[in-house]
Amino acid sequence: MTQRILLGIVLLSLSACTPETKPKVHRLESTKRAIYDAFVYVNRIPEKPEEGETAEDIAGRIFGRLANQEGRVLLKLPAGMDRDSYLAFKTFFRYEGEKQVGNCAACHSPAEFADSKTHVVTRGGKAVSTPSLRNLDLGSEELEKVILAKIAASSLKQAGKADEIDDAYSAIRLDKRDVPGLVAYLDLLRDVPDEKFRDLILEATVLDTTGDLDDQ
Repeated sequence: MTQRILLGIVLLSLSACTPETKPKVHRLESTKRAIYDAFVYVNRIPEKPEEGETAEDIAGRIFGRLANQEGRVLLKLPAGMDRDSYLAFKTFFRYEGEKQVGNCAACHSPAEFADSKTHVVTRGGKAVSTPSLRNLDLGSEELEKVILAKIAASSLKQAGKADEIDDAYSAIRLDKRDVPGLVAYLDLLRDVPDEKFRDLILEATVLDTTGDLDDQ
């Protein structure tokens, strides 16, 4: 009888736990609950800019951490995140280079993936507020259209045909081949239930980074 009572107390305690307090998961500072956030947690990637940091500053810190994890083959991916969406994550944050440069964090900075500013993003358009990319109410086809429009706008900006478009578009180096990965990456920014979030952390698996990730 006593054993049954004790077992009941233990089960009740576990059911009341949050992802931060259940066994094997250290306390989380963030209240975000997307696959992306599980990825950030298990790899100790910077969650947001420090005071005074620019978008390039935090991107640099993120890439520094990724290089450390990749080099030691310790990079972990939670369920729902694969090699392609990881590479798209890097494309999203990359701000220089000749290919797969999204420079997206120039406006969509973590942790909210917005910057509380306004930008001109279309030729002849007016400045609009940067929307958060978390929990977007858009399907894959709609997201593809949005990204393709961004690529088109960057081409106009770089060709000198739309000087009014935000300067962040000058650094973008994307083509249609990058779109599916970016759509998959944006899907990682959708919240999941607390219990699933805990499992994402505990069951994350190591990505083989001994191959061709260096050039991507």
